[in-house]
Order: sequence, then structure tokens, then C-alpha cells
Amino acid sequence: LLTFPSPMRQGMGVHWRHVPGGVYDKGKTRTNQVEARAVVDEVLERLQDPKRSAYTIGVVTFSQAQQALIEDLLDNARARDQAVDALFSKEENEPVFVKNLENVQGDERDVILFSICYGPDMHGKVAMNFGPMNKEGGERRLNVAITRARREVCVFSTLRADQIDLARTRARGVKDLKNFLEYAERGPSAIAAAVVHDQDADFD
Repeated sequence: LLTFPSPMRQGMGVHWRHVPGGVYDKGKTRTNQVEARAVVDEVLERLQDPKRSAYTIGVVTFSQAQQALIEDLLDNARARDQAVDALFSKEENEPVFVKNLENVQGDERDVILFSICYGPDMHGKVAMNFGPMNKEGGERRLNVAITRARREVCVFSTLRADQIDLARTRARGVKDLKNFLEYAERGPSAIAAAVVHDQDADFD
């Protein structure tokens, strides 16, 4: 039995893709252009790779704004090159999708590319506002997003875990996001660090 994610199998599990230089345009578009382009480049590379193209792809974003930006960039790439457009055939049993946390439930693909989007603004400041993560039940939305993959989750993020200050928020979803980013970057050792044992707990 292999449970997800399985860190012991090559090409499976959770992988970290840091996107330096990304800026979260908090006050205007609420998108991260650099991160969106990195995700689109990865989609196109995978579709054109003879081996990796065998695995279906889904893109999950935190927000509708980031979803729309990635969709627009993919549409532009398809319009420029007929060969690229052919890779998005709707005749495929599981074509590439781009969805956000609110509407991805029920969908699965072999590979999920997860765009965090949030991060430092143009002044280098990180607001502790992570959309759905700050709301009650945000942790459940995160759980849905990171369990849509059969084989691999690739996390694209300008934001790093150590930039999330839990002293500035009480939201369970934000705490879980921080732990997930640590896991994506550092691997299983981050899980042990995140578990807090109750020294007074008893057991039968």
C-alpha cells in the first residue's frame, strides 16, 4: 500500500519549486505574474516531453485572479503556436484544467501544479492575508487542493514558510499552509517538527 504522498518513490510525492523575484500585486490585480509564468512554462514543458506527457495535469490556484491569469497565458501560448494548441485537445479523457480552491473539489489528475500566488508585495512586505486560508474552514480547502494528485504535487511559490508569521493570525488554515510549505521544501523532517506532543496525555 502506497499512501499519498509517498516520499520514497522517484517522481512521486510533493516537490518544491521556489519562484524568486515574484511579486504579489496585492492592491491591484491580486496576482503573481512571475509565478504564473513559471507554472505555464512547466505545463508546456511537460506536455512536450515524450515521457512526462503521459501523465495528466491540473493547475490549482488560491484565487480566481491567479486562475484567470494562468488561463490567459496558456491561451496566448496556444494562439502563437498550433503545435502547442494541439496538445490541449478536448478529446483527451482528462485534459489540462486550471481551477482555484473553491471549484477544484472532485477533480483529479496525475500531476497537480499548485500556485500559491501570495508573497511579498512590491515593497517586500508580506500581508498575513491568504484569502480562503484566513476564513473558518480554510484548512479544509487546502486539504482538498493538495490531495487532487494521483502521483505528484509541484508547489510553485514565491512565499517561503518562514515568511508566514503565525503571531499575526489565529487562522488554522494559515498555520496549515505554513506547515505544508515547510514540508514541500524540507521533506518529511518538517512533519516531525510540526507535531506537538502533549506531555500530560495518558493512554491505555
